Amino acid sequence: MTAQPSNGFDAYYAREIRPVLRKLERTRKRILLKLFTVVVIVGVLLSVTALILVLNRIPPAFAAIGLVPGLIIFFVANHYFTKRYKAQFKLHVIGKVVGFFDPSLTYEATGAVSSGHFVNSQMFNRRPDRYSGEDRVHGVMGKTRINFSEVHAEYKQVTYDSKGRRTESWHTIFKGLFFVGDFNKEIKGTTVVHPDVAERLLGRVGKMLQSFSTVLGSSELIKLEDPEFEKYFVVYGDDQVEARYILTPNLMRRILEFRKVTGHGLHLSFRGQNVYVGISSDHDMFEPRVFRTVWSKRLIKSYVADMAMAMGVVEELNLNRRIWTKR
Repeated sequence: MTAQPSNGFDAYYAREIRPVLRKLERTRKRILLKLFTVVVIVGVLLSVTALILVLNRIPPAFAAIGLVPGLIIFFVANHYFTKRYKAQFKLHVIGKVVGFFDPSLTYEATGAVSSGHFVNSQMFNRRPDRYSGEDRVHGVMGKTRINFSEVHAEYKQVTYDSKGRRTESWHTIFKGLFFVGDFNKEIKGTTVVHPDVAERLLGRVGKMLQSFSTVLGSSELIKLEDPEFEKYFVVYGDDQVEARYILTPNLMRRILEFRKVTGHGLHLSFRGQNVYVGISSDHDMFEPRVFRTVWSKRLIKSYVADMAMAMGVVEELNLNRRIWTKR
């Protein structure tokens, strides 16, 4: 059985995590002292520069030019001083949070679900031109092999103005938690589930736009006999029968419940041997904060809650239930 956040976490926190936090908090305070020293030194240098300019009847506003290298120095120092601290925090704190749920799982702070999995899911229309991720967790929970991490996928857009000048910009395809797991049914085609923003905002017009959008691709809009599910999700696939075979009334109910648990935009894709789940999020879920104390049980519980959301995909979607041809 996988541990739950409310089941024994207080004892686990006191035994496994709190001793580590005590050491990390001392390290964090030393880092803050070093950064404060850098700020003071840069401030003194800027003040002296401004004074010299005034004495030489040069407008002191020119001293503002020194803010640029000053800021560069601060950010370089911040990266240098905090890099090791963040690595230690993830190894000894986030790693232990993963261990609380299932000690057999592997945590890799700098690892990520491969871009190949992301593309293979066919969850989004665009292939990423830039792809990054961190905080990968993988292994077997019960009968289900899982693999998830934070992911940021982007595409590049190049435009030219009337004079032929080139402008390059980057746009997010998906940012959040990306999960890959064994699915408990054999899948021949592809079925994709997206949040139904159009219908909720535009009503019947939105529904018409959904149908029209399928003309542009090989997939078609899947009609399901669950009004509540279709209120929150829109489904596309290349096989109406298989889509209904996958999205049973029980699974649709579970997806709806999981949407309420996450409180985030929820995307799903069923393809090959896998189910892919994307949980949109704007914040870095497992990133330590140097300018905020880690000596906080509430902070650690927020990491546990985010991890529970990721681990919960297996339980909420009932992936360990092996039926028919899957074992």
